[in-house]
Amino acid sequence: MATLTAVVLLQNSNAFAYQLNAADRTLSVTPGQTAQATTADLKSVLSYLSGMKDKSKPWRVLMAPGKYLVTSQLTVRNLQNVEFVSDMNKPAQLIKDASWNATTGGEYLLNVTYSKNVSMIGMQFYGQTDYKNNADPVWPDQGVYFGSCDTVLVRNNGFFNFGNSALRVATHERDPIPGVNSRNTQVLNNLFNNVYQISTTTNDTVHGGTQNYLLQGNVFYNLRGSIKFATRTAGAENIKILNNRVNGGSHYGIEINNYNNVEIRGNQLQNIKEFAMNIYTNTRATGSFNWGENYTIADNVMTNVGKGLRFSTEPYANGTKVYGKNLQITNNTFNGVTDASFGGAAISQINGNINGLTITQNQLNNIANKRYISYSSGSIITSYLNNLVNGAAYGPQQTTATK
Repeated sequence: MATLTAVVLLQNSNAFAYQLNAADRTLSVTPGQTAQATTADLKSVLSYLSGMKDKSKPWRVLMAPGKYLVTSQLTVRNLQNVEFVSDMNKPAQLIKDASWNATTGGEYLLNVTYSKNVSMIGMQFYGQTDYKNNADPVWPDQGVYFGSCDTVLVRNNGFFNFGNSALRVATHERDPIPGVNSRNTQVLNNLFNNVYQISTTTNDTVHGGTQNYLLQGNVFYNLRGSIKFATRTAGAENIKILNNRVNGGSHYGIEINNYNNVEIRGNQLQNIKEFAMNIYTNTRATGSFNWGENYTIADNVMTNVGKGLRFSTEPYANGTKVYGKNLQITNNTFNGVTDASFGGAAISQINGNINGLTITQNQLNNIANKRYISYSSGSIITSYLNNLVNGAAYGPQQTTATK
C-alpha cells in the first residue's frame, strides 16, 4: 500500500492542507483556516505541479469539498498532464474573497498559460458581480483563463457571478508566436449562472482566438453578454456548439466574429433580449482575413427572443470584403421573435454574399415584425425549400439559383 506523506510546500498555519501520494501521483487539497492560508496553499500546489521535472505521467489534484476563499489571482504556466477533480455533488468552491482587489491581485480566479492536457472537473467558481442594478459588464471580474493551451477539458463545473468572462480560452497576448496558438478544448456539461460571457477574445490584435473547440451540453442562466467566439487574426476555426441551453439573456445568446468551420446544432435559446444568434465581422481585426466559410446552423429552438438569427459578412474597416461560402440554416424553430420595431428578418443573411446558401425546413412562428427570411441578392442559393411561417408554406418551395 502506498504511503500518504504530508507535504508542506510553504510554511503556513495549515500543515496538512495538502497531501502528496507519490505512488498514486495524487495531491489532496483541503480549504485553509483563513483566506490568506488557502491562497498560499493553492499557489504552492500549482508551483509544485508546474515545477516537476518529469511531466510525462498524469497527476490528479483531489479538491476536498468546501469553500476556498482566494485573495488574489492563482497563476500558473507550463502545467502538463494534470487533472483537478472534485465531487460535483459536494464540490470544492473557489470564491473570490471580499478582500480581492483586481488592480493589485489580478482579474482571474485561475490563470493557466502555455499548458497541455489539463482537466477541470466537478468544481465551482464564484466571482463578485451580482448584477442587482443592471446587466452592465464589470471587466476586471473574471473566472478561469486558459491562454495558449493545448488539450483542455472543463466538465461538470459551475461558474457564478462573473462580470466579464467566466471562462476564457484564447491565445495568450504575450505568446511569442503571432496568430492562433490555443487548441483542442472541450467544455462539457457545465452550469453558468449570472455571468456576462464566456469568450475566446484576446486583448491584442496580433493573436487570435482558438481552434478545435467543443461546447456541448452546458446550461446558461441569466447570461448578461453572450456565448462569444471572437478572433482578431486568421486561423480561428473548427468550433462546435452543440446541445446547450440558454434561459435568460440580457444581450445575445450566441455571438461569433470572424471564425470558419462552425457547427451550431441542437441548442435551446430562450428569453433573450436581443439576437438569439449574431454572427458578424469584427471590423477591428487586423489583416482583413476571410471568414464566414462552412457554417451549419441546424436543429436549434429559439423561444421568446427579441431578434432572431443574423449572419452579416460586412467589409472590414479598410474596405476589404468578406466572401462567405457554404452556409446552411436548416430545421431551426423560432417561437416568438418579439421586437416589432426591428427592421430585419427573423433569419437574415446580409452585408455580403454567400457562395452556397441553404435555407430549408425552418419554422417561424409569432414573428412580431412579420419579416421572416431575407438574404443578399448576390448570394448563390443552393436550396430554399420547405420553410414554414405559422404552419403555412413560405417562399419558394423549389431549388433556385440566383447570382
